[in-house]
Amino acid sequence: MTARRSRTPPLFAPSGARLDPVDLELLRRLQEDAHIQNQALARTLGLSASGCLKRVRRLEEGGAIKGYVALAEETMFASWSLLWVNVKLRRRARTRRDEFEAALRAAPEVIEAHSIAGRFDYLLKAALPSVSAWDGLRARLDPENGFIKSVDVLPGLRTAKEKSPHPLLCTGEHP
Repeated sequence: MTARRSRTPPLFAPSGARLDPVDLELLRRLQEDAHIQNQALARTLGLSASGCLKRVRRLEEGGAIKGYVALAEETMFASWSLLWVNVKLRRRARTRRDEFEAALRAAPEVIEAHSIAGRFDYLLKAALPSVSAWDGLRARLDPENGFIKSVDVLPGLRTAKEKSPHPLLCTGEHP
């Protein structure tokens, strides 16, 4: 009889440290409730409180845990527009992506920005007081009109699914 092989390749923290199943369960629990007390976390993982704290610190120092955030209730901001913006860069701007990405990071209205493959170069998630405020943000992101060739602005209507853990951190069978 042969041992069953895991379908999932090993996972590593940015530092290069290999993550074991206990590390993954710890990450999953913290993503569900980052406010959980160390003793309660240790109990759910079957670890001592000091052993659990050492693992959490090792994951923080190794870069597997980037930080802790409080997720605000989005309905508080219902008067604002949530926009998904596909951005196509000008051909010559592709060599200056660092400058454009710096402008994205400097704009607090840009909640997320992803470099993507396909017809567009970036997918942005932006929160603005109105859809028409996009023109002002675009002007600040590209004041000399040297980066952006075209955009496709898609107003968000409602959130159908909130942020969730990576599938490898979910309980049950993995894809």
